[in-house]
Amino acid sequence: MTRKFALVLLAKIFAALLLAGAAPALAAGNKAAPTPAPVAAGPAAAAPIAPASNGAGDSAQAGPTDPPAARLDAAKQSLDQLDAYLTNDSLSDADLVHQRAAMEPISTLINGVIAEVTPKLAAAKTRLDQLGQPPDPKADPPPAPEDPAVAQDRKDQLKLVAAYDDLIKRANLAQVRTEQITTQIAERRRAIFTNEVFQRTSSILSPSLWIDVGSEIPRYFRAAGEDASQFSRKISGAMGEPAALLLIASFLLLFSSLAASVFVTKRVIPREKSRRDPTELQKTAAALWTGMAVASIPIAGAGAFFALAEWFGLSVAQLKPLHGASFTGIVRCALAAGMGTAILAPNRPIWRPVDLTDRVAQRLMTLVLSLAIVISLGKIVEAANEVVGASLQVSVAVRGGFALLVGLLLTRGLYGIVGGPKEEDGETAAVERSAKRADESPWWPPIRFVTWTAIVSIIAADVFGYVALSAFIVEQIVWVGFVAGLLFLLTKLVSEGAEQAFRPKSRFSRSLIASLGVRRERLQQVGVLLSAIAQVALYAIAALLVLAPWGLQSHDLVGAIKSAFFGVKIGDVTISLSSLILALVYFAIGYALTHAAQNWLENRYLPLTELDTGLRASIRTSVGYIGILVSLGFAVAFLGLNLEKLALIAGALSVGIGLGLQSVVNNFVSGLILLWERAIRVGDLIVVGDEQGYVRRINVRATEIETFDRSMVIVPNGNMVTGIVKNLVRGDRVGRIIIPVKVVWGSDPEKVRQVLIEAAKSHDEVVRFPAPSVFFSAFGQTSLDFDLVCFVEDVERARRVKSDLHFAIFTLFAEAGLAMTPPSPSTTLTLDMSQVETLAQRFAAKPGDMKT
Repeated sequence: MTRKFALVLLAKIFAALLLAGAAPALAAGNKAAPTPAPVAAGPAAAAPIAPASNGAGDSAQAGPTDPPAARLDAAKQSLDQLDAYLTNDSLSDADLVHQRAAMEPISTLINGVIAEVTPKLAAAKTRLDQLGQPPDPKADPPPAPEDPAVAQDRKDQLKLVAAYDDLIKRANLAQVRTEQITTQIAERRRAIFTNEVFQRTSSILSPSLWIDVGSEIPRYFRAAGEDASQFSRKISGAMGEPAALLLIASFLLLFSSLAASVFVTKRVIPREKSRRDPTELQKTAAALWTGMAVASIPIAGAGAFFALAEWFGLSVAQLKPLHGASFTGIVRCALAAGMGTAILAPNRPIWRPVDLTDRVAQRLMTLVLSLAIVISLGKIVEAANEVVGASLQVSVAVRGGFALLVGLLLTRGLYGIVGGPKEEDGETAAVERSAKRADESPWWPPIRFVTWTAIVSIIAADVFGYVALSAFIVEQIVWVGFVAGLLFLLTKLVSEGAEQAFRPKSRFSRSLIASLGVRRERLQQVGVLLSAIAQVALYAIAALLVLAPWGLQSHDLVGAIKSAFFGVKIGDVTISLSSLILALVYFAIGYALTHAAQNWLENRYLPLTELDTGLRASIRTSVGYIGILVSLGFAVAFLGLNLEKLALIAGALSVGIGLGLQSVVNNFVSGLILLWERAIRVGDLIVVGDEQGYVRRINVRATEIETFDRSMVIVPNGNMVTGIVKNLVRGDRVGRIIIPVKVVWGSDPEKVRQVLIEAAKSHDEVVRFPAPSVFFSAFGQTSLDFDLVCFVEDVERARRVKSDLHFAIFTLFAEAGLAMTPPSPSTTLTLDMSQVETLAQRFAAKPGDMKT
């Protein structure tokens, strides 16, 4: 055996490993650029749409500096080409996606023309209104002759109005055509998706299917052998001695680099430590780092490995479907391993970002890797069927068989993880309790339901012959699981990162306080708000990624967002989120200026005048109402609601009020007054009639008050505004306590006062300023009346403090020898029974001396 033959043989072995492993990473770059689908013959095929390089066909030739009419002509030409191209019934989904992307620059071009011409049309109409109507020659008396310059200016403005109005009409028509074509493309894509996914074939349990597969196997292996021989000849012809040496050296260098990368990765991945447990932010950051480290090495290694093979000319065009499926399988398995290691952390429970036991985490990791391997093998076998030209029955059997295997794996995994039997008899009680808590997590019921639904759907679709649907569900399980895992990590990273960054004592917060003067109590609010905005964006991106396989592309979602944000025209009114937000901003600015003016009047100007307090309050309130009305007027005007439309709304409201809505409108307006004036706020302790309680909610129609017996009293807002309401915490929360005390005649008043003052001062919750005081209120018929008056810091504690003072006064009075009388004493008659007999004898001896 010569040296050259040994080198060539070794190169062949490496190439065989390449064939069994995956595709070159750069194979996608060497693929031929996709050409547009053929257009149906006939007149409709005369103007096909150009490929994606020039975007929207001929519309790309019209720039923003061209006249509006030229831009509309270019847009119309592109729309005509799209209409002609879409007459072809054999267009694939990729062709339709390409044409859908070509609609974006056309729509942008049309919207640009509308945005440019609309203000010019409005300006021309305003100028024409200022010029007025021409003089009527038939008027009596005849009007004065008009200046020729004014007449010529009116003619010019009329021409401009006509020209601009024509451009607007053309642009609106083109926009309608754009929307119609977009809808047509979406409908055709949905039809293609439905036909592909719901196409019915043989059942996976059909005997005839497996009979056909058995008869196809000999031809299948013959075709595979021919392809392998062709690949071997390709290698033998491409590998000379220098090339083989260089190829072997490159592969050895690649393997050495991968081994070093694995060693470095193991050193930098967080491990279990004896110190305190890491924070949630540290867990999430470590999970993301670990996932990227674990997934990037196999992907980078496979890409480099197959790039070398491509470089040395070892790629065969006929085998590229197999190469692509193999490389995709490696990427799928690497991402599954990375995501599973990041979220489940089976060997690092301290760094696990989810609350799972070791048993559940390890079984989930096994399930994830098993699913990734089985699905990747199925895709490789499907690609091999495409290479060898296998029959339809073989393809159906392969796709259905692997889909059924995935369903069985999911069934076993769900049974073993959620609600399954104990792992082993020797498991400790602590582990069992921990596993039970994990199984009872609120996330498990929906996960269990969705997974079982997917399993039943996969198996049922296979049994009833919908193999394509079964395979599609399998792909969606993998894709949705990956997106959900990534979303979980990113949202947790954003939430925990914002919470840590905007803590009042963090370095970032201190820098904001020092540089921008942000108040400390506002920092956490800003952090929560920014976290919510970031999470909403992440959820929107995740929804787009999940819906992408169903035919929803990014430009569809972006188009919907643009329509919602920049306006949807309904009749003569354009409803847009952007105009609504700007109107709210204008109203907020007006309200802030009004509030500033009120504060200036109250604190700076009005105190210098000789006006009384009531008039000052009226002026301040009036300025507030005027400012709010003016701000509301500006906001409404910006929305495009003129006085005529407002009059129509007012007329409709007046009819409704006349039909019996007086009380509803009264309560509605009263609710607005309560919210604006804030005389009564949520949480205030108020007294309304015989009811006393806390304001829990101010609704549009009524106010909810929670009484001390935990019942809810619903009071109409009109009663709250027009009635008498006692707010115990309007100015502050200090409450007054009055305790009447009646002592018997002959008591020392000074001693009574000292005892009452001592009882009040001995209580911790009685404030020292204002100091407790005692008032000698009255001389009663049978008592001396006193009132003890003191204050507490929180009026909600007044009842309890009053009770404590009653106990203290009763005790101190007993110790001081002071006697109290009842509040309403009754008249009593005291008889001395020792004198009854003497009086009776005197009455019997001298009856005449007794006076009647």
